[in-house]
Amino acid sequence: MKIMLTIFLSIFLSKGCAQDQELSDVKVVYGANTRGYHRMITIENGTFSLVSQRDGKPSVVNLTDAQWKKLAELYSKIDLKTFNDLEGPTMERAYDGKPHADMTIVVKDKTYTTKGFDHTIPPAKIKEFVDYINKIADDSVFKNPILGSYVVEELVGVNVVEKNYFISFDTDKISGFMGCNMYSGTYKLDDENITISPLMATKKYCENEMKNEDLWFKTASNISRFEIENKTIFLLDNENKVVLKATKK
Repeated sequence: MKIMLTIFLSIFLSKGCAQDQELSDVKVVYGANTRGYHRMITIENGTFSLVSQRDGKPSVVNLTDAQWKKLAELYSKIDLKTFNDLEGPTMERAYDGKPHADMTIVVKDKTYTTKGFDHTIPPAKIKEFVDYINKIADDSVFKNPILGSYVVEELVGVNVVEKNYFISFDTDKISGFMGCNMYSGTYKLDDENITISPLMATKKYCENEMKNEDLWFKTASNISRFEIENKTIFLLDNENKVVLKATKK
């Protein structure tokens, strides 16, 4: 009985225990890419790392013992003999409906790679493992609460809802329209604090439309905090006064 148990544990650890020192020669790489999306997950030497932007630096995700244990259990179910033949059941990636994904496992001098699949719709035989590592990645990524495009309703206390002004927040970029010129810049978040860099804009002159635009460019740098109520964002200055109110489209 002891011999059988020893053999079982040896097989299990050599194949699935991703945090074990004996797995220093095992590497798992999951990649998903499209024109507007990039993700690379690497599990190697007891480290789970994530890259979420093209040319971005990997960030290490600290896993609990329970997460490592579950990863090991799910990995132990993967059959490397059929791994190279695995491909997804759907083809949404063919028209950019989903990012193109694949997974590679390197064991010593052997490399195993799937034939490709739609991100979030992996082959059934590796679905549990792929879903779990993507959940870990999703949970580790900072959830930016202000991402999106908003219709500007008030600017420094003035109702401008009929003006068709808008403001958009990307990962770290801000852009929009405030009457005449398109503008852009960068911003940084720290909890509920926000810092907006000096804004750049095109150089058009528009009769009767420059007042609000100039006001926005002057006051944007004074914004220091934001609040969100349902789909509405409030940008406030250092005196806690509302500079801009806008509602997500």
